[in-house]
Amino acid sequence: MLVDLMLGRYVPGDSPLHLLDARLKLCVLPLFAVASFATDVPARLAALAFCFITLFILSGLRWRLALRSLRSMRWLLLFTLLLHLFLTPGRTLFGLEFLSYDGLLRGLTVCVQLLLAMTFSSLLTLTTSVEVLAAAVAALLLPLRRLGLPVTEPIRLGQLVLRFIPLLREEAALQVAAFRARGEELGRGPLAARGRLAARMLAPLILGLVDRADALARADVAVGESSDPIGSATFAPSPWNRPLATAALLALLLIWGYL
Repeated sequence: MLVDLMLGRYVPGDSPLHLLDARLKLCVLPLFAVASFATDVPARLAALAFCFITLFILSGLRWRLALRSLRSMRWLLLFTLLLHLFLTPGRTLFGLEFLSYDGLLRGLTVCVQLLLAMTFSSLLTLTTSVEVLAAAVAALLLPLRRLGLPVTEPIRLGQLVLRFIPLLREEAALQVAAFRARGEELGRGPLAARGRLAARMLAPLILGLVDRADALARADVAVGESSDPIGSATFAPSPWNRPLATAALLALLLIWGYL
């Protein structure tokens, strides 16, 4: 499942969304993610879904990537839906007291909200490299530094976290490939056997992640603590900055003003 997730993955490209200033993406895309949880009106959720489809087309990414990521979330979405279906009070479904019609509607709404928030957040990392994203965070925190607040170390820590997410996916892919080479497939067989195989995979996965985290920390130390992530933040101008940012903000205003 970690291998298929969009969140934390960077796909190089030269699309309008790739060329958009990272500072604007860091401000605008999280607004869409927050807006997904701020409403349960179907018309607004549909409008937000249309905004995501538009942005995804502008990103030039392959739809296969999004579909695989949605498939990896199927168990979380199913659990969320069933939880609301069985535990939410309200009108019954099919005349059965243990099934809630209101819970079904609420569960579907929460699933859509989760999907939209995850996909909007994923667009940020899919179209922005770790270095550029860290530089954008540093640039946005620059006013706090001028006020005398220590922001350099939190930026370094955040940069390490962002770098570690792709390593998590790579290590998971290596462990899956290693078990597959021995004829053991995680997604096949009875549920109990798949659970035992996942438990056996957990220990080497954790050990591999510890080694990768140690190597990442050593590499960061080797670069030198004197390097300033804030002072090195530079961004190339893009003709897409103003049109896309203006369109995104207008879309949010229209969704909340007229739907």
